[in-house]
Amino acid sequence: MEDVGFERRVGQTIAEKHPHLPGRDILDRIVLGGSDGVIEGVAATSALNGAGVDFRTILVAGLAFAVAGGISMFFSSYLSRRSEIDSLKVDIKREKMEIETEPEEERRELEGLLGTEGYTEEEIAVIMNRLTKNKDMWLKAQLRHELHLHTEELSSSPLRRSIPVGAAFFVLALPSLVPYVFRIARIDALLASAALSLVSLFALGSKVYTLRHFSLRGGTESAAIGAVAASLLYALGLLIGALR
Repeated sequence: MEDVGFERRVGQTIAEKHPHLPGRDILDRIVLGGSDGVIEGVAATSALNGAGVDFRTILVAGLAFAVAGGISMFFSSYLSRRSEIDSLKVDIKREKMEIETEPEEERRELEGLLGTEGYTEEEIAVIMNRLTKNKDMWLKAQLRHELHLHTEELSSSPLRRSIPVGAAFFVLALPSLVPYVFRIARIDALLASAALSLVSLFALGSKVYTLRHFSLRGGTESAAIGAVAASLLYALGLLIGALR
């Protein structure tokens, strides 16, 4: 009766008191693509501004850069994820074969890994006794402890990670272009472009969209990196403009 009750309790979904950040993998991809888009966007427009390029050209070049960068981020992320999944399939096939053909060696490897994690000999014996009765569980444990891989990753579509990173790059490369739509002084356009970009970087780095995980330090560091990039490229633009 106790075992039945235990299984029922295990099968129930337990609400966490301190829940994890929902959709963390997607948010991480958005932050990655968005940060690249903001930094590269403001750096490029600052360089063109410093070089004395007219606003219309800056807008066209900036938009082309945003589109090209978004597409590049999408395909590089997609191909990278496909490669990871292919490698995972190879690792799973190899480990499965080794469990079938060299069970004692695989068992010793896993026992050693469990030992390094702090399990006692008695605990390792109980764990191995359970795992060796179910080869699917054994395979998952072997992959997790030996290669730090999870079979659940196979069900993750490459598009799930690629679309957010590409879209985030494109969308967040655009704020740096907004000031150049208006007929204002060059320095005003530069400062407004930088301000919009730094606010975007702060929002991404601080995770302001999830107050529970807000990080002032993370936002400040991201904004500082963007400011340095914009300053360096603006100086480079001034140098290029002086040499023309």
